[in-house]
Amino acid sequence: MIPAAPSVSLTRSEFAAVRAYVQGMPAAMVVPRYLADDTDDDDAGAESALRILLALRDRMVQLAHLHGRADLADLLLAGPGRSNRGMDRRVDALGELERLGTAAPQHQHSVELWFAPALARRLRNAGIVTLKSLLDLANQRGTAWWRTVPRIGALAGTAINRWLGEHRTVFKGADGAPLLQAHVGNRAPLQPAALSPGLRQPLPLEWLTEAPSAGTGGACPYSLGVTVVRAWLRDAAAGRGSTFAAYRKEAERLLLWAALERNKGLLQLDLDDRQAYLAFLASPEPASRWCGPRAPRHQAAWRPLTGALSPASQRHSLRVLAALFRWMHDNGYPCAARWPAPTGAERAMTPATAALPVRAPLPDDSLAAFLSWLAAQAEASDGQRYRAAHAAILLLRERGLRLDQLSSATLRSLASTGAVDGSTIESATPQRGVVGTRPGDTLAPATQSALARHWQDRQLQWDGPGMEDACLIGPATAPPTGRARRKRAAQPLAGYSVRGLHALLAATLERYRKRCDPAFAARSPRDLMA
Repeated sequence: MIPAAPSVSLTRSEFAAVRAYVQGMPAAMVVPRYLADDTDDDDAGAESALRILLALRDRMVQLAHLHGRADLADLLLAGPGRSNRGMDRRVDALGELERLGTAAPQHQHSVELWFAPALARRLRNAGIVTLKSLLDLANQRGTAWWRTVPRIGALAGTAINRWLGEHRTVFKGADGAPLLQAHVGNRAPLQPAALSPGLRQPLPLEWLTEAPSAGTGGACPYSLGVTVVRAWLRDAAAGRGSTFAAYRKEAERLLLWAALERNKGLLQLDLDDRQAYLAFLASPEPASRWCGPRAPRHQAAWRPLTGALSPASQRHSLRVLAALFRWMHDNGYPCAARWPAPTGAERAMTPATAALPVRAPLPDDSLAAFLSWLAAQAEASDGQRYRAAHAAILLLRERGLRLDQLSSATLRSLASTGAVDGSTIESATPQRGVVGTRPGDTLAPATQSALARHWQDRQLQWDGPGMEDACLIGPATAPPTGRARRKRAAQPLAGYSVRGLHALLAATLERYRKRCDPAFAARSPRDLMA
């Protein structure tokens, strides 16, 4: 189901036809005269002509509502006039409606006025009653907003996004500001630019270029900050991996904020800037510049933040930046002392010098009820995600893996690596001519059974040949996006990404806590690890 026509446009002949109809002329005479139709003058032709006129009348009623003229809509819905006065009122209504012309969408319009009935009904069922609520959802979720609306797929979502983009300049608030934020649907490629207070929009770190020297004052302070951050990332995170991505995110946020909001380079920040930055993380303003849904880092829709950070995320940011400034101090940047590191417990938790806190694993008996519920849900014919979560949790517990290890774990990797410390599992090494030495045979029977059912959902054979390099846990079906289909075609045996695996387990835990045990001790996928 796709949106209806984006505008209600009617010709002079169509207005003349409806005008004649409301004045009492038979439909079978109106249509051939005003609409150049070849309808025969028989009963079937008369019925067809009446349908044509009523459809035209409905479009004019819709146009009246679009202009906010419910009085004109009510007159037209009442049918042909039964007296001279009634006919004159309807003719005047049609004349006024014709003068109003084509209507533009307004944010207060209901979705029924602009979208096909079935599509409008699905939007309304999801709480999207007006175009304003649709715009708010698009601003919050980006062009993938339709994923939160049941029974609306990629085709309808793409068509609505196109329609919203075509009317971007029409939707304005009381102050004249656009209601659809600039980043939504903006697929324009980013262009490299030097970091400076005049930067038009925040850019990812890799798109920031080196600026020329600042005359006799030496290197540009903004460009020097970019150079320092890149060197720190190479030293602290080897320039790749999830740690690199997490560190880069925090550092580029600070670089951009310092330049665009404080007109300072990284090495010029002081204690007052530190406090101001923490306040900014709690309430990023202006939101149109800094916040937006997730978007590819090469598109103009990219923003450094998706919204205000929680207190826990603010503390994490502070710890990462403390590591950056300590590295700067250790490498001969004395100005780093003007951004003091956290004290006390925060200093001990700085990622550059401290390990993760010791977390006591949940005992098996505390997970028994949860695993029993999960196994029962996995028995359903549509329980593919439950079967994937069940197999993943059993494997996590048995082998002591982390999520990043599980996302890439294969039968071949089981033959050489076991627990998180990477210790060798001698009994798992395949040996020619020995029965039962297949890597998967070293797993517990319950884990093997859960994996076999999960693989059946993926249309893979657990005991089949050539499956040693298939990821143990992976999605049964690819999302309905071109990128997902291309990835599935290129890597048919690939597994979940770390983020996708985390989302799967988090959703399963949330569902269990909501339905069965709100006090369940495991509150995140990390709590499920052995």
